Amino acid sequence: MAPRGAKAKTATAGRETRSTTLNSKSSSRGGISKRRGQGRVDNDGDLDMGAGATRTQHGGDGNARGRGDGKNGRGASKTAQTILKHLTSGDADRISSRVKNPEAAKQARSKANAAPVVYLRVHGHKASKASSSKDGGLSQLLAFLERKSTERVRSKSRNVIIRKSHSVGDYVFVGVSKIDAEEILKLNNFSFAGSKLEIIETEDGLGHHGSATESKETQELRAKLQEILSQRYTSEVKLLKLDALTTDASLVALGMFDNRERALKTFKGLMAICDGLFKTAKAKQEAIESISLANNNIDNVSQVESVALTFPQLKNLDMSGNQITNMQAVEQWKGKFKELEALYMTGNPIEANDPNYPATLLEWFPKLQSINGNILRTPEQIAAQIAATQPRPIPQHGPDFRDVNGIAETFLLEFFAAFDADRPKLLQDLYDDRSKFSLAVDTTSVRDPDAPPPPRWSPYLPDSRNLIKITSFNARKQRLRIGTTSIAECWNAFPFTRHPSIKDHIDKYIMDCKPIQGLEDPSGATPGGVDGLMITVHGEFEESDKKTSTMGMRSFSRTFILGPGQPGQAAIRVASDMLSLRASSALPNVHQATGAPPATASPQQAASGPPGIDAIQKQAMLAELARQTGMTAEYAEMCLDQVNWNFDQALVIFNEKKVRV
Repeated sequence: MAPRGAKAKTATAGRETRSTTLNSKSSSRGGISKRRGQGRVDNDGDLDMGAGATRTQHGGDGNARGRGDGKNGRGASKTAQTILKHLTSGDADRISSRVKNPEAAKQARSKANAAPVVYLRVHGHKASKASSSKDGGLSQLLAFLERKSTERVRSKSRNVIIRKSHSVGDYVFVGVSKIDAEEILKLNNFSFAGSKLEIIETEDGLGHHGSATESKETQELRAKLQEILSQRYTSEVKLLKLDALTTDASLVALGMFDNRERALKTFKGLMAICDGLFKTAKAKQEAIESISLANNNIDNVSQVESVALTFPQLKNLDMSGNQITNMQAVEQWKGKFKELEALYMTGNPIEANDPNYPATLLEWFPKLQSINGNILRTPEQIAAQIAATQPRPIPQHGPDFRDVNGIAETFLLEFFAAFDADRPKLLQDLYDDRSKFSLAVDTTSVRDPDAPPPPRWSPYLPDSRNLIKITSFNARKQRLRIGTTSIAECWNAFPFTRHPSIKDHIDKYIMDCKPIQGLEDPSGATPGGVDGLMITVHGEFEESDKKTSTMGMRSFSRTFILGPGQPGQAAIRVASDMLSLRASSALPNVHQATGAPPATASPQQAASGPPGIDAIQKQAMLAELARQTGMTAEYAEMCLDQVNWNFDQALVIFNEKKVRV
């Protein structure tokens, strides 16, 4: 058999190779690695174990990337280069301080961002060598401003930072803090990439609006047009003369009317300049009341539409000597110039083509008084026409109380006194097992700003059936009280109340009453229903708060439906009682006379009636009026007082109100 020594040696070498491979994987953080060539061997064929150590001493791991020393790999990263740049430029101390105290650096940045922004305008970068770059040299300019101004800061503890920037035309607008603005302004007239910079403070912000972004040629043209306008303005009569512009030597010299398109742009430019001369619309309105556009060869007002947009409050306008042929050429001004009082259209073809054009102009301009110097309507007529187009409130004629045999009057005089004093007895006398009661609380009603806040709503809210707030069918059904027992449970939770006496304080109530038909007959004898009364009362009452022991005011509206009682019970019953509560608010005085007495009658005459009517005649008139109308004696007297005891007039007023209802 062949000797095994050599094989044993080879196996050992193989084991060493595997061990070396494992060590290599361990150093490379494991995972799959590329197959590498065979390691170095010595003259005997064994692996050279010192080779790896040699490489580690000189270059580290053979798989490692270059260290950025410029001799191998890609070199230093961008971040590393930036750090190195600051270290070599003397910023090491500032960086160190930020690292040691990051909270202070954060506070400094927050303080800088919270400072007011000052805007600067920079000119000159477009003429620099940097303008050929992709962004027109903007980024290089901003870096230049930050770098140069930072170098000039006496204290090296901060950098100048440009917060905002915006390039507009030949200018760059930057927003910086006030302290940084002072440093950047020191760079005025500095050279940037071969171009001289002009840096000034501006009020145009970032230049999104304003004339500061215009080129110098545009600014010069604007100045010339403004001078021409000033020569055409007469301050004594507040007149701006824009007539015969095509013959103005200054405008012709500027080439403003070389062609139609240029002429239209010129006029728009003049209006824009006019608009920019005034800080407020009121100042413009007070300065210019009249404009003359005569003799400009205008055939359609669309060519001068900007006049209506710039001067909507114009009072006088001269359009004479133009080429307006019909009303269609003026239609674009329809609905504008709402304050126009005088218009001149002489010398236009429309005078011959449409002789009735003034009538159309009067319709289009609501305050137009004169056309071509002819007064067509007065200011009073205009005011009357405008008033006729305004919405009118629904006429109010006071309360309408049509009682039947004094039933409603007796009921009201007894009801509120009993409600305050003895509610159980009131239920027993006027309600039955079919009577219905519901309560609605309005917590958002209009309140008297001078009145104290209303008492607490909590005693009423559990039973409130406000249909706007209560939308569930079951909740609405539960809050509808039917029968004396259910109504008593609700009323017992109410606070104590005190209503004003109707006899002594009729002015604190508004009461209406009218007959109705079709009420259910409790006896069942009349299938078609019986007659009844519907009474509506608006008023107020005092309320005692049990918890605070204080008194407060509350307003209410209450609607009753009265009908015949059940057999064996009271003759009158409350079929329905709807109560609405709101915060206290004063009622309108509807008890004033609706028919004004003659102007010559004195108050004493109005109260006592015309001469010749004694007390006996008054009583007779009261009785007769009450008999014919069904009113109570009190309301009959009020009706006669309103017409100065004119019996026939009282009947007329009563019948008018009856028809309206």
